[in-house]
Amino acid sequence: MADAAEINADQLAFWNGTGGRTWVARQAHTDITLTPVTEALLAFAAPRAGEHVLDVGCGCGATTLEFARAVGPAGRVVALDISGPMLAEAGARAAAAGIGNVDWRQADAAAAALEGFDLLVSAFGLMFFGDPVATFAHMRRAARPEARMAFVCWRPLAENPWMAVPMGAVAPHVPPRPKGDPNAPGMFALADPQRVSQVLADSGWAPPRFDRLDLELDIAAGRGLEEAVLQSTQIGAINSWLRGQPAEVVTAATASLRAALAPHAAGATVRLPGAMWLVSSAPA
Repeated sequence: MADAAEINADQLAFWNGTGGRTWVARQAHTDITLTPVTEALLAFAAPRAGEHVLDVGCGCGATTLEFARAVGPAGRVVALDISGPMLAEAGARAAAAGIGNVDWRQADAAAAALEGFDLLVSAFGLMFFGDPVATFAHMRRAARPEARMAFVCWRPLAENPWMAVPMGAVAPHVPPRPKGDPNAPGMFALADPQRVSQVLADSGWAPPRFDRLDLELDIAAGRGLEEAVLQSTQIGAINSWLRGQPAEVVTAATASLRAALAPHAAGATVRLPGAMWLVSSAPA
């Protein structure tokens, strides 16, 4: 397995290159799909007026802006991400919405200079650390004595048909994928509560609370089957699988994907189950 520095370098290159630009282009669609997740995280984290919030892995800012509204003009959000393209999009969205209490920073949470915060939040932004214990410990040192942490992460792939169904459809068309380390940085790196509990204990956080969050995710974002197919092939695992494959492979895989998603289409929606953890903790 690559060391932490190599993992972090790979993440930096991806999110500041084609990967980051593609996510910006697809962000409006992603925001619609994940709106119920944002709403659930906001309710779970319960931000208070005037609080100082640290949002890690803020991406294009959909969740950040909701927390900025919640803490109000007397509060502030420091929003971290390593992706320059996504932060530029986030800043533009904040300006368009007239939201000025966000400090957008292109920085790695593993090493960034952090001020004292009342609430640490993240929507799917904590699963990619090369050294999670060191990074959570670094964030812990910046937490105020009564601080809270609240984040959402994916439960295992087998519980997430919104991803497993498309992957199963495409897999027969591409070379076999090596069996990965379930604890390696990636979408499902925090899927195991025992591992998350150990990481947090080792980094100075209290035993966490895990709440199951189960939602039907509209991967079409209300735009029909073809848009669901496009979204599935443009970002995420399937995009990485198909990248560099011959045109005939991509065509066949896309046809299989469309056939697998069609039974889940209802009007302009394509809904599949998504399974997440809402996790909370505090400094130990």
